[in-house]
Parts: sequence; structure tokens; C-alpha cells
Amino acid sequence: MKGVNRKGLSPVIASALMILMVIVLAIIIFLWARGFIGEQIEKFGEPIEGYCSSVNFEVVRYGNELEILNRGNIDIRSLNIKVIRGGDSEMSQFSLQVDAGASVRGSVALDMSDADEIIVYPVLIGNVRGKNKNNVFTCMDAGVKI
Repeated sequence: MKGVNRKGLSPVIASALMILMVIVLAIIIFLWARGFIGEQIEKFGEPIEGYCSSVNFEVVRYGNELEILNRGNIDIRSLNIKVIRGGDSEMSQFSLQVDAGASVRGSVALDMSDADEIIVYPVLIGNVRGKNKNNVFTCMDAGVKI
């Protein structure tokens, strides 16, 4: 076929476009996957989840007041209190800090008088890996029933 003028992309331009397309796809996949991976919170340079098993505290209830005794060597930033009635539950934060070896007593905003079960979860504070900020972490597997 003489006289047909064939034009197309040169191999260099085609290769550059393919590389660019792969880079853009990799960035999109990275940003998408980043949403599934939460911020890594550390305490003393290690993942904070490992310190939840080291938290040792006691809770004594006096009506709508709680007394917290921290027997461990890790400061408790605050406490989350879960009150279960029937099949319903509500959560509140006990915002008093309990230092290692200390005891704190204070009143709770929740009505705990007719509760079937009360669970107190410790909240620790740690550093966010790679950032210059602190964040809180609730130790859901270190709760104490009262």
C-alpha cells in the first residue's frame, strides 16, 4: 500500500505514558489503602496496644462516684465508662487522669443506679508515629467490670 501515510506514537513516548500511568495508579491505590490503615500510636517507641495488658487498675463504685486506683506503672489519661441496661448501652468519659500509683475519685455524668453491668476501659495517650502530635487510645480489652 503505497501512499498510505502511517502515523503513530513513537516507542519512547508510549513507554513514558505507560510509566506515568503506572505511577498514577500506584498513587491512587496508596491513598485508597491508607484510609484502611489507622494512625500508629506509640508509647515509649512501641505500639500502644502492647501497653494495654500492662495497665493494672481497680474501680470502686460509690453511687454515681467512682474511685480509681492505678496499681500499674502506666499513667491512665482518662476512662471510658460503658453502662449496660437490658440490651442498650451508653458510653461516657471519666475525664480525670490517674497517674501511676495514684488514686482519684470523682462523679460520673451517667446514671448508673439501675445498670445491669458497668465496664470501665482505660484510655492511654501516646505519640502518633511520624507526626509531632499526641493521640488517645482506648484499651478495649483491658476493661474492668464493676
